[in-house]
Amino acid sequence: MTDKLKRVLRYLLSLGLMGGLLYWAFRDAHLRDVGSRIVTLPLPWAAAIVVTALFTLVMRGWRWAVLMRPFAPQVTVLDTTLALGICYTANVPVPRSGEFVRALSLRWVRGIRVTSTLATVVVERILDVVGLVVFLGVAVLLVRGRLQDLIPGIRVLSLLLFLASVITLGLLGLVSLYQDRALSWLQPRLARVSPRIASRAIELLRTFIHGLQALHRPGAYLEIVLSTIMLQLGYLGIIWAAFYGFGFVEQYGLGPRESLVIWVFSSLGATIPTPGAAGSYHAFFAKPLVHWYAVEPSAALACATAVHALTMVTYAAIGLPAFVLQRRAARRHRSEGVSAGCEIAPR
Repeated sequence: MTDKLKRVLRYLLSLGLMGGLLYWAFRDAHLRDVGSRIVTLPLPWAAAIVVTALFTLVMRGWRWAVLMRPFAPQVTVLDTTLALGICYTANVPVPRSGEFVRALSLRWVRGIRVTSTLATVVVERILDVVGLVVFLGVAVLLVRGRLQDLIPGIRVLSLLLFLASVITLGLLGLVSLYQDRALSWLQPRLARVSPRIASRAIELLRTFIHGLQALHRPGAYLEIVLSTIMLQLGYLGIIWAAFYGFGFVEQYGLGPRESLVIWVFSSLGATIPTPGAAGSYHAFFAKPLVHWYAVEPSAALACATAVHALTMVTYAAIGLPAFVLQRRAARRHRSEGVSAGCEIAPR
């Protein structure tokens, strides 16, 4: 099977997942009712969601800029914020394509090597995954009573999940501190389980170490921690603003705890590779609202759809113009370089 055919099949699979999850999410709701509820979202709360989405983009851009500082001090928070907007926009038509495109953006505007940039992208993703697992453990603890009948022993499972994520964070910290010594200790132990897994894990950890060069400065640790906390609070704020806008706070008594649960599970859904997280985000956002908090299905889906649409439009409003302008500038510089080369070439 050729690489091109594999890519086509993966894309068709992502489209199939999107269609199936959209059907699952919307099958118990009336589309007309969902639409009528969306248009009732007060403009101030819609604006709050947009502003908070922009805030999360800047916070993630700040964290990424800190990671790039050792080898690319010329990269600004504006550069990384625009690159992230491009990343999220690219993920709408082609899932997971945005990681490479955002690295390409920094090469266009700052001349940074794509391979170096991708090392910091790996660090970002590892931090995101570990953080999501930590909050998933917290969220499961918050809803353990509702899940107990469905999954016996969920309390123990959630505690183990939380403990495993904390241990993983500690191991990543030791790897970043001791680097090659830590990898030399890990490799033979992982190889006992599977040499193939050990090879891939060590390669990933080497990339992780390369991307963590910035954290050798104490101030960088503080910036990473602060930007990450602000980023998570921003994501939580988006959900909470939507709850206020759709009246869930007054009608169903939903507050910060419930906002955290919905944020975590919708983020978990967004990890499923569908175009723009469509379907996966809606299902993992709306289903918990319906089954755990007794929210009416059409209202739950209206909330999920509004949050998804407003954040995607916000990211696209940043990313699409930035991509077009940066690509044109890169082409112009390349053509000017070629022209200059032709002028000085010997005859």
